Amino acid sequence: MRRERRLSFQKRKKRWPKVLATVLILLVVAGGLGFVFFPQLNNTVRNVTGNDTPADTAVKNELVKQIEARKTGDSSTDAKIESAASTLKATKMSTIVAAASDQTKMADLLRTSVGASSEQANAAAKLLFANSDLQGVREAVAAGDWVKAYQEYKALNGTEALTALKANLGQY
Repeated sequence: MRRERRLSFQKRKKRWPKVLATVLILLVVAGGLGFVFFPQLNNTVRNVTGNDTPADTAVKNELVKQIEARKTGDSSTDAKIESAASTLKATKMSTIVAAASDQTKMADLLRTSVGASSEQANAAAKLLFANSDLQGVREAVAAGDWVKAYQEYKALNGTEALTALKANLGQY
């Protein structure tokens, strides 16, 4: 009887590391998903630390991939694309979030990151804020809600409004 108890106790003891590891992995995954699906949590961490959160980094990495996928093989075009990608990597997400809600900050961001003149940056920012089709994307980015921003972009992607906006921005 005593021997059976000891054996059964040892079997349970061996399960605890596996159970504990599983619980810890689930907590880490839930925390990571919390950053993505609960923008308030992500924004709080960004504001407290002053740095990009893991969700911000994931969003920026995906945007950089999308930008770099547009390379054409032409060295001058590819250099501009590479410059845009490296500028995005270097820009803090808190700056981008602030620019999405304020036209003046958007103009400042365009001036400093793209190297546009004051007139070009102001005109481009005015165009971005005047376009009502972009309002959903801007509001989602300003709120730090990356899932909603992606959904809004997908709804906008391929529409005439976005094509016209890209053409107008190309003038600046």
